[in-house]
Amino acid sequence: MTGVLARLCSRAVALGLGGLMLVACSAGGGGNNNTASSTDVTVWSAWGGQELKAFQDVLKPFEQKEGIKVHLTTVRDANQLAINVDAGTSLPDIANGPTVDKVKDWVSKGVMKPVETALGDQFQNYMTNTYQALTTPPGGGKADLSIGVGSGKHYELMVKTQVKGLFWYNKKIFTGTAPTSFDQLLAINPSQYKAQKLFCVGLESGDASGWPASDMIDNIIMRQNDATFYTNWIEGKVKFTDPQIKLGYQTYLKEVSDQNAFGGRNTVLSTNFGKAGDPLFKTPTGCLFLEQATFIPSFFTQNFPSLNLKAGTDFDFFGHPSMGNSQYDGNVNGFYDNFAMYNDTPAARKLMQYMATTDAQQIWANDGGTLAAIKSITYNDPVYKRAAEVANSAKNLLVTAGDFMPADMQHAFWKSLLNVTKDPGSLDNELKRLDQVQAAAYKKS
Repeated sequence: MTGVLARLCSRAVALGLGGLMLVACSAGGGGNNNTASSTDVTVWSAWGGQELKAFQDVLKPFEQKEGIKVHLTTVRDANQLAINVDAGTSLPDIANGPTVDKVKDWVSKGVMKPVETALGDQFQNYMTNTYQALTTPPGGGKADLSIGVGSGKHYELMVKTQVKGLFWYNKKIFTGTAPTSFDQLLAINPSQYKAQKLFCVGLESGDASGWPASDMIDNIIMRQNDATFYTNWIEGKVKFTDPQIKLGYQTYLKEVSDQNAFGGRNTVLSTNFGKAGDPLFKTPTGCLFLEQATFIPSFFTQNFPSLNLKAGTDFDFFGHPSMGNSQYDGNVNGFYDNFAMYNDTPAARKLMQYMATTDAQQIWANDGGTLAAIKSITYNDPVYKRAAEVANSAKNLLVTAGDFMPADMQHAFWKSLLNVTKDPGSLDNELKRLDQVQAAAYKKS
């Protein structure tokens, strides 16, 4: 799974959103002298544009108050942190955590320092104030490498998050009550609201085509099963021919069918994800709903500047409805930004402690475009105010499966979703092929 981080960065580039979807892409080049400084701290980040400005806004009061200079380096090479670790060369004091496959090894080697060490007596406040799903392994276990928890300790400080699996709609078109179950969602008659179809879907994204389908099916599978089953599937411990994975594919196919998807399967396959929601705002209305993450409003406003669309007034969303298993409704699909401390210095501890505060994360929220990791943060944007409610309701915040699979597995998984969208009759053969890819891909990783 050594290519996961690079692939996440590539996906972020495909999204055209700067650092918005860089789940763990802030590991980059540069170096430091590893001195135990109390006046200087080095931080690596891949953020650019508005996200970089927001982070600089967060750092400004810290530097002024503490008299500590933050040496911030923006580096796009997603592999540089791992290269430095392998070579034994200098590391930044603070950067994002590594890909999931490296967490256990880096923890055992002492590469990352525990958040408990960084926060000291503030650690319990961090645990109390942060969304539980970002800090606590499913079932109360002692390890969940996807959120940086290993050997009973935490190694990644959560600072921001986003939520996926949201169904967006034009408030002037869909005036009904949000469905609470997927069956209720499928039963809505779009013509009742003078819309042509139930769903808008766009799976095209250049070399990363298929990732929107991965998001869709992941939200289905994680709510049809418990969190352990879902994470075992990501880790290659559940075959794709497993009946529950097949059920997930079959359910996904209902969203992209000619009957339910605007323009039919061919349009679904050829439409770029950033344009997928356009029919929500066109006349006549093409569809009622678009399933996407919290970032998608930027495309609504970008694609229809003359409409001056406003969140909460012109468009809104409801959370992913239940798949009929209420005990799994607390499984929420999302991603997050975190920081790990690589050098235990007085200045690094102070910066980690500051980033875990309401004051720091409120600045991030005020700058817009993200949810903070702290539950009590307030939001001016109604979209993020409601998204915070979804995050707060999560029992488990589960990562997107395809993003954390080995490279060969991810490619085959995304391709399979495109193939079954085009030809639903190929499902059984696709699942058998994925079993073969899985056996080889996880053996290599």
